Amino acid sequence: METLKRVALVTGASGNGIGRSVALTLARKGTAVAVNYLHSQSSGEAVAKYINENGGCAFPVQGDVFDPLDCGRMVETVLERLGRVDICVIGPGANWNPEPLEEIDPERAFQDALQELRPIYNLLPLVLKDMQKRKTGRVVGISSNLTIPSPAYCYNAAKASRTGALLQAVNEAWKLGVTVNVVAPGPVDPFSSLEEAWAFSAHGEPWRNRTRVTPQDVADCVAFLCSEEARYLTGCVLPLLF
Repeated sequence: METLKRVALVTGASGNGIGRSVALTLARKGTAVAVNYLHSQSSGEAVAKYINENGGCAFPVQGDVFDPLDCGRMVETVLERLGRVDICVIGPGANWNPEPLEEIDPERAFQDALQELRPIYNLLPLVLKDMQKRKTGRVVGISSNLTIPSPAYCYNAAKASRTGALLQAVNEAWKLGVTVNVVAPGPVDPFSSLEEAWAFSAHGEPWRNRTRVTPQDVADCVAFLCSEEARYLTGCVLPLLF
């Protein structure tokens, strides 16, 4: 483990997909991680415990990224526990609604768009207020690779709205010293266990022998965008294929 440097709030980090791998990877690189979970306290605690037992620093924090009051409480908890927020990774978004154009349910389509935008609008003002104090910070959103669009029109449109909302924040955020970037994967299969996710984060044999994009590939992209090497990289949409 590297020496502790920064504090990250990683949303949706208690499941078996991208958020968990992001939390594990940032922790390996010396970042203290607030592991956000929605319903499963035991899962959030398990990820944080695993990080702490392996030389990192983490704690679980409950919160609904779609609820502005919850987001306020969540960020305040991180500030109370760790003193600052240097990195905010926004993951959770719309559900999978593969409706053909001729069968679109408008209400469900609007819900998709709301789910993609709400976490950004709920969290961005809160973390920017803290990041601007130090004139530095990183915001990374997880979206979707729209150059290989899924067969779900409403889902794709919702993801495009998320990417657009993040990119529209680039100039204002940069005035505060904050970079805003997007990682845009295609379909990503989850890891079967926390142990497997941790093994992949070590870049050992399982990672070297992978045959398609994994949550770790997305996590590595996030880690790069949060690194010193990417200090002046903002407004990027980093795509991953299958």
